[in-house]
Amino acid sequence: MTNIVSFFQKSKTFQPGEVVIREGGNDRDLYILSEGVLEASIKDDYGQVVVSEMHPPEILGEISFLDGSPRNATVKAKTQALVYYLPYDEVSRELAEIPGWFKLILQTLIKRMKSSGKKIKELEKEIEKLRED
Repeated sequence: MTNIVSFFQKSKTFQPGEVVIREGGNDRDLYILSEGVLEASIKDDYGQVVVSEMHPPEILGEISFLDGSPRNATVKAKTQALVYYLPYDEVSRELAEIPGWFKLILQTLIKRMKSSGKKIKELEKEIEKLRED
């Protein structure tokens, strides 16, 4: 398999407020935050809610990269940010060479991560309801 680090030769500088990843998007590129600060937010009943702040070094977009699912959050630059990216199309053949047993492990991890994320959202809604009472 090709050394994946060698593919991270492409970069882009994002200005504050500029979108790196859009929630619901179908692109599969993988990103590494090298400089600056990014914010991840999700859309809920109240609008966009910031769920995390990312500082270098941070990998983002890994779930969509691995399983092709839509992006689960919008990521914007909070400050000027330098982000390296790996276009999925450039490594799809190498990813196809991953043994089936290892793909199964990755699929299991992704499923657990998504399940945990959904449970956290449910618990946050329950907490908000309790605060309103």
